[in-house]
Amino acid sequence: MLGSLVVAAALAAAPGPARLVPPAAGIVAGQPATATVVVRGKPPRSAPRVRFAESLSARTVTIAARKAGRRGTYAVRFTLPLPGRWTYRVTVGRRAASGSVDVRVDSHLPGAQASPICAGAGAFWPTETLAVDFGSPWVACKENGLLLRVQPRTLVRPGGSALIAVTSGFGSVWALDGSRAGTLLRIDPATNAVATRIDVGTSAAYNVWAGAGAIWVAGDQSAEVVRIDPATNAVVAHIPVGDGPADLAFDGSTVYVIDHRDKTLFRIDAHDNSAHLVATIPGDAPERLVLVGGKLWITGRGTDLHEVDPGNGRVLRSIEIGASGIDVVASGDTIWVPSRSSEVDARGFPTMEALRRVDAHSGAVTSIAASAPLDVHGLVADDGGVWLADNTRGVLYRVER
Repeated sequence: MLGSLVVAAALAAAPGPARLVPPAAGIVAGQPATATVVVRGKPPRSAPRVRFAESLSARTVTIAARKAGRRGTYAVRFTLPLPGRWTYRVTVGRRAASGSVDVRVDSHLPGAQASPICAGAGAFWPTETLAVDFGSPWVACKENGLLLRVQPRTLVRPGGSALIAVTSGFGSVWALDGSRAGTLLRIDPATNAVATRIDVGTSAAYNVWAGAGAIWVAGDQSAEVVRIDPATNAVVAHIPVGDGPADLAFDGSTVYVIDHRDKTLFRIDAHDNSAHLVATIPGDAPERLVLVGGKLWITGRGTDLHEVDPGNGRVLRSIEIGASGIDVVASGDTIWVPSRSSEVDARGFPTMEALRRVDAHSGAVTSIAASAPLDVHGLVADDGGVWLADNTRGVLYRVER
């Protein structure tokens, strides 16, 4: 289900020592709420305790209830930090009752649909946590090593310790465990099971892409991209590029690579895996690119949105989008760029000030300002609009065109 969840309490079927009644107005993530605990039978000597738990993040909140007006009735005031399904356990003396409540999303993007996903981006922010294919968004949940299929809501447990990126292609979903030299997991969307595990063998495996007949993984610390053949599930090439490969774009058998440390743009010929330096791109850390209308559009920290000639790397024009772009994706001639403020850009966080929609022909920009902090860890465009994954607060946004 996409969109805000309706608050409900799923009480245990069998009578228990107590029941929890959620507030009539519902529960919103991050906002204080007061529920009522009704104790059956003789009132306990001490006030009941309520423990809430959220399975995706393993977060727990424990609160002691306080007496309310009527005999056997208690009030419990709490704040649940994340949206989604929370289970609860009410303990009355040595007895307990359990159930669950649904917590609505606190949307920070006006006009967007919002639904709960996993939270826990961690100290090292993942940047490609979202794919949309096989009738559903798929979200890489780094801190708990899970892959979430949103529709129907399914948790894939691949056994990795740091799931940082996901993409789709060649009839499969591909998830990257970034721990150590990197493990690429091929998942069958028909069964949601891991079909193959592939050792990538690079230093600081970073992101994953599908294009030019292959699957590609960046080696952030080894100045290379790794090519995997989906027909054999084998690594077939380690291709040297610049320092800090961060994003790839595809044009038939040509692969473009932008490197965020030395700001270089490389072109790879997928026929023979040869790499050629195209240019150095202006900006503090250009790190995201997309191909639109035969031109590359590049942005990143301290970098405007540049339209770049892919043949020689010359900047053809620059579009004002604010201090910098966090990411860039496109559908047709529509380019989407979540942009930072100057303060956030100086720290390099993925916190969005506004979502910019850019017309590739005219350069016209329209914007939707974020109403509160919103981090962008995954961004996917399709014919109907754009998807954004905030893996800090556990929210998936959908903005229609």
